[in-house]
Amino acid sequence: MQKSKTVQTREYTPSRSLASGFEWVSAALAAIVFVALFFSLAFRIVTVSGDSMRNTLQNGDRLLLSGMFYTPEYGDIVVVRRTGDTPLIKRVIGLEGDRIRIDEESGVVYRNDQPLIEPYVLGDSTPTYGMKEEITVPEGTLFVMGDNRSESLDSRILGPVSEEDLVGKVFFRIMPSFGKIGE
Repeated sequence: MQKSKTVQTREYTPSRSLASGFEWVSAALAAIVFVALFFSLAFRIVTVSGDSMRNTLQNGDRLLLSGMFYTPEYGDIVVVRRTGDTPLIKRVIGLEGDRIRIDEESGVVYRNDQPLIEPYVLGDSTPTYGMKEEITVPEGTLFVMGDNRSESLDSRILGPVSEEDLVGKVFFRIMPSFGKIGE
């Protein structure tokens, strides 16, 4: 009589530590993808190049901005895309339909016949840079200016900028010191 051999088969099951390792790696990859998409779609980091926003911003400052669900408002610091050139970082002075003029003698900026109170401006007056007449800001555009009015390429020279060219609004300075702009 022959004894039958019983063959035992085992089903392979990965160890708990291996399974949890896979879960951890997949969760980490998902988090990295989420953060990358979030920052590429919702936020951007830009670097100030130049002195046109002095004393509010300095050359080399790193800024966090967002363009999602943003509607421009007076006084906002925005980044404007320019074809083939470095983007501009400027302050919103006028919205569509506003009338903007600069008094040539006093250097005071007027919006809709009201003088602007601009404590952020470097210097005592705003040069006209040839802007001799009042401008009405066309539909879909903004009138933007730098805070250092003597060294700023802005709407006085370029004219109003298209809202479609807005990259976003600056919210925070992240380098060299972290904080909300203006604080």
